[in-house]
Amino acid sequence: MRIGIIGTINRDSINLPDGRHKEGWGGILYNIVALSSLIGRKADIVPVCNVGQDCHKRIMSILRPLTGVVTDFVKKVPEKNNHCFLTYSDSENKREILKGGVRRLVYDDVRPLLNCDIILLNYISGRDIHIRSLQKLRREFPGQIYVDIHSLTLGKRKDGVRFLRVPQGWTKVARACDYVQLNRSELALLTGEEKADRNDNISPRFAVESLESLLMQAGADLPRRVFIVTDGRRGCYLCQYRSGRIGFQHIPPRRIVIRGDATGCGDCFSAGFVFGLVRRKSLHTCAVYGNDAALSRILSQTGTYSVLERP
Repeated sequence: MRIGIIGTINRDSINLPDGRHKEGWGGILYNIVALSSLIGRKADIVPVCNVGQDCHKRIMSILRPLTGVVTDFVKKVPEKNNHCFLTYSDSENKREILKGGVRRLVYDDVRPLLNCDIILLNYISGRDIHIRSLQKLRREFPGQIYVDIHSLTLGKRKDGVRFLRVPQGWTKVARACDYVQLNRSELALLTGEEKADRNDNISPRFAVESLESLLMQAGADLPRRVFIVTDGRRGCYLCQYRSGRIGFQHIPPRRIVIRGDATGCGDCFSAGFVFGLVRRKSLHTCAVYGNDAALSRILSQTGTYSVLERP
């Protein structure tokens, strides 16, 4: 079994609501560490990413000891590595500034993933891979592609401040993938429905209407697409086309945690979900695995899913 991962590894500087400060690494490193822990020697985990020359040595020293991780396609580039400054106002809301930035991936970079069974694409910088390269990968790759659109929805001002905006080309990304992960704020943004970000719970009717709107915008082949909406401490929502209609299912977490550092939770969620897919589990079980992996990230500040340490 081979699992491909596409994205970017960030250096992170994090200010938490309680005044604590953390320095470390993030981005697809959360996907890699979580999958290495979950699947161990039963699969090759193959990340493809560009790493700035200023951080390459340190990042490789983290990756090489990880079980199952193939580092052949982690490439050193001359640019300064992505450095993300996060300031949380509470457990779910934050201000983000991105400095530096490595070049985006092109098709020749990701072509080695054609012999993988599944590919996880995680938009960390928002410009991790050129859209035409993704489209070509879709045409050539016979397996499934899972995407977390995340930072695809984040613009960047000249001072590095990130802001939510509807990205150009997001529908092309949706058409290129079989599973699309987005969070509550991103759902609200792409559907133009702010109430999705205010309610404590997403109602089945609203979720179905919103995701039908999303599918219509994307021009996606309904039976082939599964949308996963992550919702913090409320768990996640699955939406897929079944028997001529959109099916909706809420999967709450098996344990509730009110407080904690949420950095990397969405990345760990996607790793847990993909872990379920490669084990050929039901979508419900995949979502349970995703919730568990995200929860483990919150609970473990210095453990399995935590890669926050001094650079």
